[in-house]
Amino acid sequence: MLNGIKNFLQMINDNWTTILVISGLIAAIIKKVRAYASKTEEEKILIAKEQFTNTVLKLITEAEKDYEAWNMAGEIKRAQVIDAIYAKYPILSKAVNQKELLNFIDKEIDTALQTLRTVMEQNQIKLSEEQL
Repeated sequence: MLNGIKNFLQMINDNWTTILVISGLIAAIIKKVRAYASKTEEEKILIAKEQFTNTVLKLITEAEKDYEAWNMAGEIKRAQVIDAIYAKYPILSKAVNQKELLNFIDKEIDTALQTLRTVMEQNQIKLSEEQL
């Protein structure tokens, strides 16, 4: 029994920094989870809106690639992006005012499309200059 205690203390002595780091990370995660869990549904929806604003350009790009051959597939692309947003952020389906949320999503999609088109135009210009 004395050897067991001695081995345990030796293990703590050898790994005290790792134990402290892991304990700190666990405490930080618990704090974040508690802070998020204490938020209201509206606050959670605002957080999800902020997060998907950052990822909507990626979703738009994927939809553009998927339906590249189709000229008039705007509504299909829009539906794909909205489905991806709701799949990634299920809290949005709990929003009280879905119409307002869809208007917000549409504005974000329009902004992302403008950014995508600008990037594509700049790439076309660079390609044209390189070919000269």
